[in-house]
Amino acid sequence: MSTNTWAGVRDRVLGFAERPGADQVFGARGHGFRLGPVMDEEQLRSLEADLGVGLPASYRTFLLHVGGGGAGPDYGLMTPTPGDGGWQWRGTGLGFSAAPTTAEFAGRPFVAEALASELAALEAREPGEDAYASEEEFRRAYAAWDARCEELYDAQEAGAVFLGEQGCGYSSLLVMTGPHRGAIWEDLRPMDGGIVPTGHNFGDWYRRWLERTERDLAGVGLTAT
Repeated sequence: MSTNTWAGVRDRVLGFAERPGADQVFGARGHGFRLGPVMDEEQLRSLEADLGVGLPASYRTFLLHVGGGGAGPDYGLMTPTPGDGGWQWRGTGLGFSAAPTTAEFAGRPFVAEALASELAALEAREPGEDAYASEEEFRRAYAAWDARCEELYDAQEAGAVFLGEQGCGYSSLLVMTGPHRGAIWEDLRPMDGGIVPTGHNFGDWYRRWLERTERDLAGVGLTAT
């Protein structure tokens, strides 16, 4: 996504806060239509060095020209933040943030679909006590099975950033590696929905939110008059 695509977007988003009914837009009480400072090339190169890959193009230009995080879909966007342990995405300025993601974790291969299939197959083989000679053997087998289930569950998140909290435990993820790089996926696992694609890249996803917010605020304005 070119630089021109983001022209005027920062001012447009910040201006939403002054519009009648701004606090009625879903998620606005989490981000207040605030945006963090834009990032510079030096910061982005440092982030990419920790990540091990380049940032998806539309997200990279967003960080350069709109903001590091803040106002965005649902409860807002997490912000890339440097620290002693390296870069990670944190909920700076957000009322409701997703779990932090380290750049090292986000730079791993994104294989959520394959891992979900492996986890489903493993869950179908839950150990039964009657298959073991003693209770102790069963407990050891069950503990090993349970630990592997947790490992596979957590590993599905690798290769992506928890970019925003949707509410009810759902999250929006930005894929950083592999053939889905730059795409927005949703983590719907709290309701057994899995990690699934939205069909949008970051730029399209953010623009859709921008246009929806414009329509919502316009509707509030018409009602007020």
